[in-house]
Amino acid sequence: MRISYWSSVRISALMLSILSQNAQAGRWNGSNDPAIMDPNFIYQLKQLPLKGSLDYTPWSETYWPSKQGSINLRWNQPSPVGFDYHSPSKAEAMSMSREQLSRLAPSEKYDLFMGKYDYPLKKDVQGIATPSAKYWSGICDGWSLAALQYKEPKAVDMVNPDGIVIPFGASDVKGLMSYAAARHFDVETKQVGGRCSGIGRVLGNASCADINAGSLHVVMTNQLGIKKQGFISEIDPGKEIWNQATFAYSYTLLGSARSEDGAYGVRVQATLYYADELEVSEWEPVVGTDKNKVGKLELDYILDLDSSGNIIGGSFMSGIRPDFVWLPTNHLEFKDYLDGINKIYTPN
Repeated sequence: MRISYWSSVRISALMLSILSQNAQAGRWNGSNDPAIMDPNFIYQLKQLPLKGSLDYTPWSETYWPSKQGSINLRWNQPSPVGFDYHSPSKAEAMSMSREQLSRLAPSEKYDLFMGKYDYPLKKDVQGIATPSAKYWSGICDGWSLAALQYKEPKAVDMVNPDGIVIPFGASDVKGLMSYAAARHFDVETKQVGGRCSGIGRVLGNASCADINAGSLHVVMTNQLGIKKQGFISEIDPGKEIWNQATFAYSYTLLGSARSEDGAYGVRVQATLYYADELEVSEWEPVVGTDKNKVGKLELDYILDLDSSGNIIGGSFMSGIRPDFVWLPTNHLEFKDYLDGINKIYTPN
């Protein structure tokens, strides 16, 4: 999912790069303090693991673009359609074959499973689904949250109150979980790094800085390498937002470097791994298969260290870096009308 935070301000890519790098150099500011995420993080570079990963891989899925209908998309048919179609009445649904039912949208299937032939979830989704939406608009925040906290779901057949067997593909269930997380769950978060409008970046406001390189190093090595807990990275440092469930990293120390604001500096090259989008949804689970998509950020930065070897800041050597990282602090629950997901969800 991408969300634009720019107004009509236009500046050259070169100017933006220079301003962004300047904002990143040296010690982190208040919004970049790793202690926001955990006050007990370790900062001593020599104590931080060179690599780390979760014990599981978050699942890939589409971000259910609003432009395509979000989870109103009938994706499991030769010509997917997300708008201007007829949903079956009770009588029509009872006469449909399993194959015909399998081609319905995740929202339609859920409404049928709940015995709601007036399709309240489908109507709710119409509030964010429109053909005129920007191509980047979707529910990646909900997908990344669900993928971090729940193992990938299986395809499953469910029986509704009228005895109709509703077949849900794995992507149907993932779409429902993602939508519930994005639209019907009050997530509590901790965020390190900032974002703001284009004019703030132009003026060099400290609060507009993407995540500080030192902050990112502290977060990824502690969260993934020591605590074995994932987080979500907004991987686009520019005007758009791409939320990705982040699950692994590795890094190499290249040697000493000039420090912007420390006793000495160390040059680092690191790779950050995250669950990437599927181009098309899938009926069966994808984790552990060649269909699962893993993205990575190749990072190049300098860490600023104090005389005791503690990380106190840093600066990126290129434009590639996350904008910010965040951590959900409460567990995703499926409640109210969407509590039926608890019955549908079966971990793979």
